[in-house]
Amino acid sequence: MIHEYAFDVKLYAAIRVRAESVEAARELLDETVQAADANFGAWPDGEPILAEVSVAGEHNPCFEVDGETDHPDCDA
Repeated sequence: MIHEYAFDVKLYAAIRVRAESVEAARELLDETVQAADANFGAWPDGEPILAEVSVAGEHNPCFEVDGETDHPDCDA
């Protein structure tokens, strides 16, 4: 018998958010990504790799603003 195993996996992702400020972008990210559905492609047999994702932690560093890594709003 083949079983289905569930794993709690920590992943890193870069998510781009359009907002008026870095604070508004973080708020939108936190509100929208909690328990969101994600598709990570396909297993070798063609079945989709599906996951539920949430934002972990209080502070998610901003590393780029409008393509500029040295922007004053960046804090990474």
